[in-house]
Amino acid sequence: MIGTQGKVRSICFSFLLLLSFRSFSTKAKAQSGSDCENTTQQTLSSAYQSNLDRILTWMSSDAATSNGYNHNTIGTNSSVYGLYDCGGDVVGYFCQFCIATAVNEAPKLCSKRVSAVVWNDYCVIRYSNEDFFGKAITYPIRHTPGTKNISNTAEIQRGEDFWRSMITKATNVTNQLYYKDGFNLSATESRYGVVQCTRDLTNEGCRQCLENLLAEVPKCCEQKIAYMVWTGSCLMKYDDYMFYLLANQTPSAPAPNPQTGEP
Repeated sequence: MIGTQGKVRSICFSFLLLLSFRSFSTKAKAQSGSDCENTTQQTLSSAYQSNLDRILTWMSSDAATSNGYNHNTIGTNSSVYGLYDCGGDVVGYFCQFCIATAVNEAPKLCSKRVSAVVWNDYCVIRYSNEDFFGKAITYPIRHTPGTKNISNTAEIQRGEDFWRSMITKATNVTNQLYYKDGFNLSATESRYGVVQCTRDLTNEGCRQCLENLLAEVPKCCEQKIAYMVWTGSCLMKYDDYMFYLLANQTPSAPAPNPQTGEP
């Protein structure tokens, strides 16, 4: 029989898990960016719609038991190509919830479109009528800058150095096509960032994709405290709070609303 202490631990664990889930669900629903890949609205054929429904269902189901990433093709005629990717340590139920949320949003954000990409803080999904697996989509580049401006222009160079280090670590040191880190800007301010590529890319394809994003930052976002720059294949996100998870950490304390917002 479980003793009193064991029951208390079980109750506390369940409570913390509930808080983690509530925090995660709030962030997972905060869609950071979407793109319909320059496709126009059209009446989808019944075959394509059926295959699209099937691949979206597959994403939601498969994400529960995978390592956080997979891709698939459904249909020999009117084929649909799709992938999902949960960043970093987001796996299992949390990954599934994030993917299921994106799956629910994608057809609304890209209604009657053959292609869609949806990014948020924890995952990305993508589908298309064209085989994009292994191909780095470097354009068009989307960006969602925040509203607050930096107070010291010295941050611009520190930010660029930070990104270059992150890109190297994601594509050459860890070979995971993903990296998260932060730095102290001053005694009272810190900055945090994530770089991520979908895992169908090679290291070199990921590096090229992220380098293109970095070249876009001076044009759109370097004066901002928070921003996200992304394409269908890669993403860079920068903010003044730790919006990502640490290793072996489930979401816990609710984070502030992201500065970036929807495009």
